Amino acid sequence: MKFSFDSVVHLYRSTYYNMPQSLKTFLGTIYGNIPIGIRYGKLYGEYMNRYKTYEEGSEQFKQDFVYNKTLETLIFAEENIPYYTEVFQKHGVSSKDFKSLADLKKFPTISKHEIKANLDKLYTDKIEKPIAYYSGGSLSTPTKYFQPLHTSRAKHKAYSMFTLGKIGYKYRDRTLLLKGREVSKPDQDIYWEREPVDNYLYLSNNYMNSEKFPLMYAEAVKFKPKFLFGYPSAVLSFIAMSRKFGLEPIKVEGIIVASESIFEPDFGVIKDFFGDVDILADYGHTERVVSAYRMNYDNYQFINAYGTPRIVDREIVGTSFDNFVMPFINFKTADEVSGDVVYFEGSDIAREVKNIEGRTQDYLVTDDNRLVSITTMCGGQHLPLDLIKNLQYKQSEPGKVTVLIEERGGVVDKEHVISGMKALVRDGIDFEVEVVDEIARSATGKRVICKQSLDIEKIRQNK
Repeated sequence: MKFSFDSVVHLYRSTYYNMPQSLKTFLGTIYGNIPIGIRYGKLYGEYMNRYKTYEEGSEQFKQDFVYNKTLETLIFAEENIPYYTEVFQKHGVSSKDFKSLADLKKFPTISKHEIKANLDKLYTDKIEKPIAYYSGGSLSTPTKYFQPLHTSRAKHKAYSMFTLGKIGYKYRDRTLLLKGREVSKPDQDIYWEREPVDNYLYLSNNYMNSEKFPLMYAEAVKFKPKFLFGYPSAVLSFIAMSRKFGLEPIKVEGIIVASESIFEPDFGVIKDFFGDVDILADYGHTERVVSAYRMNYDNYQFINAYGTPRIVDREIVGTSFDNFVMPFINFKTADEVSGDVVYFEGSDIAREVKNIEGRTQDYLVTDDNRLVSITTMCGGQHLPLDLIKNLQYKQSEPGKVTVLIEERGGVVDKEHVISGMKALVRDGIDFEVEVVDEIARSATGKRVICKQSLDIEKIRQNK
């Protein structure tokens, strides 16, 4: 039976987050000091060993591993997931047709929109308890997915520790975090939060480019971080604000960036400020289908022991491993690659790529010209997802945002949506919700999550 203490505790994380800091520090420190292999269970060690064994294996071993794990996913999906049973029959393919890595292209793709339309036929609880996750990304409404409760967290934690180890990170090294949930308490003049479980100090991204930055910087200096981990845009804002206030770079041993694209000029800006430190960029997504990392400006290396990435018309199309709740087969990530691609011989399955041009970073602007990342707004906890088909943020004036919503067969409580969004932003933005019959697409047919009329770069530079 698959089980881990972490996956059970994870179900009650909201209760933990809402505790007073003193109690959170006490409980979090105790829990964080429990060895990671005990917290995440036997599976954690198995996955860590998998990644190491794969990396050290021969070329033939790697190809055989990817083939066998992909076949395992195809067989499970065909036999247990109604959607795949039907769509395979419709396209005249079967798991028996998968004879080599090149055969994966014979199987149909699935997009986020198709997942939304067929969710009830895309998962099972036969093997493990499903737990819901929500992904925002480039779509105009969060999408609901399911992962296996215990397996998914152990596998992904092992992946994280394996890849972050490339930069010298060890679990619970003191890390300044510029990503994730909003932690500010403006009424108390607090714009940070200590997270003792992982030994993080969160800084509020929503106040990063505000006059409160020196307070945040001072807290970061007291914390004495060994690593800095954040969205690329947040790291760049931290640099810009440090320079504005004449503050010295915080000395760190390495910098980790994730959740947004990062390009060659960004590496230059970061190294120019922090000195000759290594920068590790992580690529992944909520669906946990494929993962990759790059060190400095080297190519992205796919972790092919995690999932199978194909490159189709420059788009990453992934097939998951180990998800026996809601497997993904030829999942269209909407993330594109550029530059050279290295493939497994005779296939379109990628081993490394030069650039991954994933989520573009959009911002909302507060009434005092702070920048609030759209990434902050992604997720589903504050939205009645069952009633929302699509949404879009529109802004042409600082501090005022209109949210367009397409309803999905029900009436959306506008005040509920507004209160949820204000809870995420904390203050500085008045939201107005408009229910519309249809949200217009871009000229290329893509739904746009944010239509921003303000000059974001000018606002950033004037800070």
